[in-house]
Amino acid sequence: MIAAPYLLGRAGPGRAVIVNDPGGSGATDGGFVEQPVVTTTAAGNTTVKGKTKPGSFGKFVLPLATIAAGRQYTFRYTPHFAQLAQQGKLAMVGFGLKADNDFHIVGLRGDGSTGIHKYKVNGTPPNGWNKDTGHTISDGGAAANGTQAGPNYIRLVTSADGATYKFQTSPDNVTYTDEYTGQTPTPFSNVSGVTTFGLALWFNNADAGPFSIDIDQFADAAAPTYPLDGLPAPTSAMSVDRDLLSTFAGGTKYTTATGVNSAKDQTGNGNHWNQNTTTLQPTISSFGSHSRACLSFDGTDDMLQNANGLGSLLATTDGLVVAVVQVGSITTDSNTPISNNPVFGDNGGYVGVGLRSTGPNAEAFNFNGSSYNKQTAGFSTGSVHVVMWRHTGGTLYISVDGGAEASVASGNTSNYTGVSMTLGKNAGSSYAAIKLAEIATWNGTMPNPTQLAAYIADCVARYS
Repeated sequence: MIAAPYLLGRAGPGRAVIVNDPGGSGATDGGFVEQPVVTTTAAGNTTVKGKTKPGSFGKFVLPLATIAAGRQYTFRYTPHFAQLAQQGKLAMVGFGLKADNDFHIVGLRGDGSTGIHKYKVNGTPPNGWNKDTGHTISDGGAAANGTQAGPNYIRLVTSADGATYKFQTSPDNVTYTDEYTGQTPTPFSNVSGVTTFGLALWFNNADAGPFSIDIDQFADAAAPTYPLDGLPAPTSAMSVDRDLLSTFAGGTKYTTATGVNSAKDQTGNGNHWNQNTTTLQPTISSFGSHSRACLSFDGTDDMLQNANGLGSLLATTDGLVVAVVQVGSITTDSNTPISNNPVFGDNGGYVGVGLRSTGPNAEAFNFNGSSYNKQTAGFSTGSVHVVMWRHTGGTLYISVDGGAEASVASGNTSNYTGVSMTLGKNAGSSYAAIKLAEIATWNGTMPNPTQLAAYIADCVARYS
């Protein structure tokens, strides 16, 4: 199939081209010796061929989809720029967003030598699409992936509200690296204002001659979502089953020796959960109706300890912990909290959630320097539960699976100096035969009730 190109622009040195633009005027600005021709095979692979004139910059957008919020757009391109005067050393390939004379292009551009940089260019009247100079340009430096010769995989991910985007590159269409994140598509405040979106080319005024470019593997899919994106920054976030934050996406969730020697913090704070002694390491297992990955603690001596002090996770005045856990049996029922099977605890006995066979119940506690403050919530064995421990405003709260919070008045937790949070064991040397998939912590600015309820509901839906 041959798609007739529609050219938009002005006479003179500028070269502004758009193919299949519903608003195109059908007039050329004279920037091309030959009009670009777009050929698409039955398999959906597309080739664009053209010939540029010397002495002017030029822009080109081939519509591929209607851009929308919460979407992920991917394609592979192979440029054939060898016959250009500069062999494409300053040519740019990427995604183009356009409406009338407003435009925004993000992608990869030759660095003038042999390398390739991430790059952005945008314009609005009086220096808009129909001009060849006066645009706002941003050279982001060397790209993580890609070469001038290609083939290169590039991806644009729009935010859930459409106000920002993320640009990524990949060597293999499997692992993607963020090049730009949280970018506003200036001059657009939202992608909803874009009328034409797709493959973009931006030629340097020294790059004249014939060119072609092949595009394949185009995909328009729902953008992946990450449950902790948009929430106040957690102090730690660990999951052996999934990525919790887009900034971590694709990272290593855990490492193993004999068992798991480190379950990784996904926040970038370095609050990993470690165990160097191989005989004390939990193993990877699965639970729930969807067979989600989890840590399995044997209840005898398995435990993980946070790499940094308890004070790096929680404050003595406030804090929040959400943990996803399953317990086969509860073997304790003590009035002393640190003597019960722990969901989590610490090696100083200051905070935690223990399990009591009476009820059975999960029991939140904190130590105020002279006594324990405690509150329970119903808990069942054999099922996956989402347990929340929260301490704020002189009150200690607990809930299970997003149910009603139970609370008790409590003072500030005693000093955390020299104390680390633990999983599978607490300060009373009580262990727990539990399976745990993820745990996240906050202090200071914590999720509001709506955000917290949404995260807990997401955990319940995923793991139950």
